[in-house]
Amino acid sequence: MGRLLDRLKLAFGKRKEIPIPRDVCAPRESWDSTDLKETFCISVENRTFDTIWVSLSGKMFMDNADLVREELLAIIRTESLKNVVMDMGQVAYLDSAGAAILTDIYRKCKELNNTVKLANVPERVTNLLEMVDLEHFKESAILKPREAPGLLVQIGEGAEKLYANAKDIVIFIGAVAQAMGQDLIRPRKIKWDRLWKLVERAGADGVPIVAALSFLMGVILAFQAAIQLRKFGGNIFVADLVSVSICLEMGPLLAGMIVTGRSGAAYAAQIGTMQVTEEIDALRVMAIDPINYLVAPRILAVALVLPCLTLMADLMGIFGGCLVAAFSLDLTPTTYFNQVRKVLEVSDVMKGLGKSMVYGIEIALIGCLRGFQVRGGAESVGGATTSAVVTSIFVLTVTNAVFSLLFHYVPKLWSG
Repeated sequence: MGRLLDRLKLAFGKRKEIPIPRDVCAPRESWDSTDLKETFCISVENRTFDTIWVSLSGKMFMDNADLVREELLAIIRTESLKNVVMDMGQVAYLDSAGAAILTDIYRKCKELNNTVKLANVPERVTNLLEMVDLEHFKESAILKPREAPGLLVQIGEGAEKLYANAKDIVIFIGAVAQAMGQDLIRPRKIKWDRLWKLVERAGADGVPIVAALSFLMGVILAFQAAIQLRKFGGNIFVADLVSVSICLEMGPLLAGMIVTGRSGAAYAAQIGTMQVTEEIDALRVMAIDPINYLVAPRILAVALVLPCLTLMADLMGIFGGCLVAAFSLDLTPTTYFNQVRKVLEVSDVMKGLGKSMVYGIEIALIGCLRGFQVRGGAESVGGATTSAVVTSIFVLTVTNAVFSLLFHYVPKLWSG
């Protein structure tokens, strides 16, 4: 009855350990303090749907060979449809009887049209298998860690991945441009109800966090500037620094990074999960273009939402600076906002809003692209989500640097 219960536990994928009785492991007269500490155990674990992982520990030798063989064969018969990987990493001793057990296991798996491989084989066990000349367990049947490729191979693989990634980006951007062009030509076909839901999730739901972080950023900028400007009696210039830096740089960039963490990661995870569950293929079977159905509305939603969030970030950042100026620099709110009105131009605000719209397009593009690149299971979805966030932050930073150069040099070129 106990044996039957063990088999049922094994059938349902639970891990079990089978200790070999001490009187079977070695004769009583030969026991000593070292032998008493040693036990032979068999641990079974279902790691994939078609493979069982059998971990062996202790001694496999003449005195316990019959019992070990019986238990291993029982495990294989119970899991008759699964391949076997035998982890030998904890095997302390193995003689010719243990090697014969491995041969029996190989034959039984072959009868069941399954395979058996050895993993983490100690060097002493490998040497024994070579000495007894077991053809079934040569190098091809022993699992070993993959050797690290050479430097040239790594460079070649990196170049190949870079080329494939660049190709995917170009093809994806072309497909998105085509889909959005069709939407502009025929706006009646746009699913406006879906678009407003995406706008609400990307924009309205993100207002509290954008407002809070932008307010704190304005406070930090004003406080750090006040420490230095107070030395020269330039308290009033805190308004200049906070307003211009928030509207031109920090507001759009901060809002973009928040949307990256919220919407960009969400788009990668959503589309990646649809890719894994074959919902993308189902859309194609139903003659629905996934780019037009999934990507175009998301890009349009983020492109519309991010300038609004940026404007909110600008206002909250300037207000945060006003709070510090009032309490630390003895500037009245009227004086502070008059200085802001003098130094801050409409063109500065419009530049920040234009940058934020470009940021929104990039965030949605990258998030959706990483989602479509998912292959495999949950681990691939997690990797795509992480890659979407990291790539978006990098692209936003580079784009911000490009805009800074353009805003600095283009007016000079136009003026002469």
